[in-house]
Amino acid sequence: MLPDNGQAWHVRLSDLETANVLFDIDLRSGFVNSSKRYFIPFRLEVWCGQELLLRHDYDANGRDVLIQFPVGTIGDVIGWLSYAVKFKELHQCRLTCALGEPLIALFGAAYPDITFVTHEMVQAERYYATYSVALFFDDIEQVYQPCDFRQVGLHRSAAYILGVDPAESPPRVALGDDSRPIPEPYVCIAVQATTQCKHWNNPDGWESIVGFLRATGYRVICIDQKAESSRGAFQTRIPAEAEDQTGDRPLQERARWLRHADVFIGLSSGLSWLAWAVGTPVVLISGFTHPTNEFATPYRIINHHACNSCWNDTHHRFDHTDALWCPRWKDTPRQFECTRVITADQVEAMLRRIPGFGQGMRPQPRIPTAATRQPMPHAAAHAAGEPPRPTVEEPIALAALLSRSHGDVPRGGLAVGVTVAAGRLMDQAAAQIAEGDRNATSSDLAGALQNYKQSIDILRYLTQADPDHAGFQRNLAVALNRIGAVLFVQRNLQGANAAYSASLAMSHKLTATHPGNPTFRRDLAWCHALLADVLAAQGRHAEAFEQRRNNAALMTQLANAAPGDPPLQQALAASYQSLGDALVPLGNFDGALTVYRISLGLTKRGLDANGQDAAWNGLYTSLLQKIRTALLAQRQSAPPS
Repeated sequence: MLPDNGQAWHVRLSDLETANVLFDIDLRSGFVNSSKRYFIPFRLEVWCGQELLLRHDYDANGRDVLIQFPVGTIGDVIGWLSYAVKFKELHQCRLTCALGEPLIALFGAAYPDITFVTHEMVQAERYYATYSVALFFDDIEQVYQPCDFRQVGLHRSAAYILGVDPAESPPRVALGDDSRPIPEPYVCIAVQATTQCKHWNNPDGWESIVGFLRATGYRVICIDQKAESSRGAFQTRIPAEAEDQTGDRPLQERARWLRHADVFIGLSSGLSWLAWAVGTPVVLISGFTHPTNEFATPYRIINHHACNSCWNDTHHRFDHTDALWCPRWKDTPRQFECTRVITADQVEAMLRRIPGFGQGMRPQPRIPTAATRQPMPHAAAHAAGEPPRPTVEEPIALAALLSRSHGDVPRGGLAVGVTVAAGRLMDQAAAQIAEGDRNATSSDLAGALQNYKQSIDILRYLTQADPDHAGFQRNLAVALNRIGAVLFVQRNLQGANAAYSASLAMSHKLTATHPGNPTFRRDLAWCHALLADVLAAQGRHAEAFEQRRNNAALMTQLANAAPGDPPLQQALAASYQSLGDALVPLGNFDGALTVYRISLGLTKRGLDANGQDAAWNGLYTSLLQKIRTALLAQRQSAPPS
């Protein structure tokens, strides 16, 4: 508040990001504030007469910031929370999140560096900045959000409100009890929702799918809050053959059931978001929302032959008070056709696409949660579908491992014949891999593994949809290499071997069908080298040598075809050095010396052309040391004369 001191005040408010002056006014007294309620990096300047009294640039570093979420909603807050975490990390602030009490139990232990409070506990005056994340249906002037949530996706709207990267990622969830609730394979379903437009309105749909699941060998567990609901002429009941776990249960209990489920089949509602957060494959059935409205899942079900996506149509305002809201066709034969025409056959076909579905194995690798677990033996951990815990010290930093080539996943439609939908899925896979790489280089192995596994899920879906598409196969191989890298660092050698072997098989197939493609041949060479590392760590030195020999042969072909490519020549020299390394544990010191000298000749040639190159110098230094070591070992192993 500026007091009236007999002189004119001059106030200027600017946006530091856009360099726009938003206000520049004189006044005798009073206050000035922006009408915008979302994040803007402001600069505030105040003059009294000609004297500049204050210049303050927005800086939340080390300050208290409050982000408020609405009460009474589950899925929305689950989708929004990770963007609040991004805000905290970006600004290095002390973050407080105000939300409903049931969600505090879900997130509190997972984010010990964030303060979670109910709205009644908020002390508004203590915060440097406060932001509200919600659904603003009537924000025509864009006061509360820079982008309408219906156009950017429900969860991503939080990114625009908070000014952070809109790439999605599930939040961490804390489970008080992470034990498996039942030993048999099971699928969770949720058939209820707050309004009828969210339901799967095919009258035979749920009964048919539950019967199919049971015939496939799954127990089917219904985890709705209510076993039945009624809205006018519409009634929805728990499917007759589903097991009843309905009731007003804590969210942590729901999360526990979802975490160990092989699949969750649900609607555009909170339990689908919770399943996404704990890493369970989600088959999401919705017609009233556009697929971009929710989190990305390869198993999204919509029928575009019917009316659809009214929720995301800005011409229609959702009416929370109308349980039968259908803005285009209410009280006509076409009401709720968006999901009525989704058949059980369509859902069944989608279920069959999930890798491992119905085969007695987990369709998707588990994503770690923040629950505290008791150590388990490696065999038990493997049986539970989780990677064994490290038993020895990590021999190599993941950042260093990822600095080696594991291939790349380009964004956008990567080849002729990729549909718009496939291109969008490829973008999502690329974004997950990029986020995983960032987590890996910051030593967040669990986060990296989570990102890579999500990319695998998308890419497997694409390769199954079009098994002859070389681009899809290559990118799946790249993602498998990332998985292998993380597991290798975690000393889950069996898992790393499996990931690299799967990638190698895919690269072999690509090279066989595209023998003239140098990129595929280089990928194959990399796969041989990566698998050799794991085999050597497992003590399988003869097999490791075979992989190194295959790598060296491929690198020789590639380098001979491109003699003017310095990085490729350098890779060839490194390949021969590694081949020599593989001979040493076999006791073949003569062979190791021969290969080392080949590498030394290549390295000297590289040094002659690039004498100041650090990589060439590093190769040269390490080779000299290895040659000396091999000569010494050769003498010691020679029989006495």
